[in-house]
Amino acid sequence: MCRGVGGGLRRLWPWRGRDESALAEIEAEITAFGEALDVHSFSPGQPGATDEMRAELARALDAYDQAKREVASGQMRADILDVLRTLDEGRHALACLDALIAGQPLPERMPLCFFDARHGRAARHVSWAPPGGAARTIAVCAADAVRLTENPSPRTPRQPGSRVRTLPADAVRLPENPSPSTPRQPGPDSRVRTQPREAKPRPTTPTPVSQPQVSGKGGSGEQTYQLKMPSYRPAVMVFSTNGQTRVHLRFEGRKGRSSRLYRLSGDGTPITARIPLPEGSKAIAFRVFADGDREKWTATAAPLREVPRFHDEINGTGSDVVHYRGEPGPGVLHYAGPSLIQLEALNDRLAYWVTVSEGRAGKHTFQWPGRGYYQVRSAGAWSLSAT
Repeated sequence: MCRGVGGGLRRLWPWRGRDESALAEIEAEITAFGEALDVHSFSPGQPGATDEMRAELARALDAYDQAKREVASGQMRADILDVLRTLDEGRHALACLDALIAGQPLPERMPLCFFDARHGRAARHVSWAPPGGAARTIAVCAADAVRLTENPSPRTPRQPGSRVRTLPADAVRLPENPSPSTPRQPGPDSRVRTQPREAKPRPTTPTPVSQPQVSGKGGSGEQTYQLKMPSYRPAVMVFSTNGQTRVHLRFEGRKGRSSRLYRLSGDGTPITARIPLPEGSKAIAFRVFADGDREKWTATAAPLREVPRFHDEINGTGSDVVHYRGEPGPGVLHYAGPSLIQLEALNDRLAYWVTVSEGRAGKHTFQWPGRGYYQVRSAGAWSLSAT
């Protein structure tokens, strides 16, 4: 696998002096995708690996390398959309790989959002008409689909870095220079007169977009779910299943850690795992890849009291968040495998701070930085202890 593809990229790209906000956003996108590749459990030589799986992994790695080359070559902001399309190609390849591993159908390949490529992959097709134009079918992200449902006023596709301006549904504009077909009313002032346009009714209640608890059954990654973020922050998602299964969960947000993939397992028992929820969003979109299509699951936004606490020892399986209550000092991480495990220290907002320990199956010694929240990212059974 591609080691060292994470945070070190920030120091290598010559973006300073150009559009900092847009380029920094692309930097975060590429770094997050590199991290997802870095922690992926698939190995081309593992038992059961097929040529199709290896091809999808190669496609994802090629897309990552191409995105880095496109940025490092000094391309200007006009080519940012090309980088986003390259990353989208890589994410689709990784989603196909996850589906193949889970024995699920390959996910549908949707284009990037019509209104803004930075919104990511489109989630559905809708009917939309530009101002004065004919209706057409376009592919939009889940958030824009909801906005169009709540307010079907025409929207103009925005470019990266620009703001979207939406015409209110009851607004009336008179043409300054009407065409010959525009009806005129005779009068001494010869002013244009039009019949008042009936205002469209505004929705009295918002269309349901997300809920603080989302439930499903199985999952092939084709459906995007929306989890409402709580008013309190920081918070975690508690993901649980009714039966034994393995789940790959991927956030579909566009910033920071939200694009990372989480592997959840109960080691022969139902899953109960915690995942940090990102800051700065009213809702978080996610997809579920499950081993089967029968097991029911629930995702709930929850406060930090749901995170298990420990002083001396704790164990688990798959990715999870734990609260270490001991003192700084030596620690031991036991990992049964497979693939790579990472122990990450989180800051007070549950965002990534530093990797404390990583490795494959076996015993790993490290130093606890101190009390706080830590995230385990793995695909197998593990235990943590203070010595």
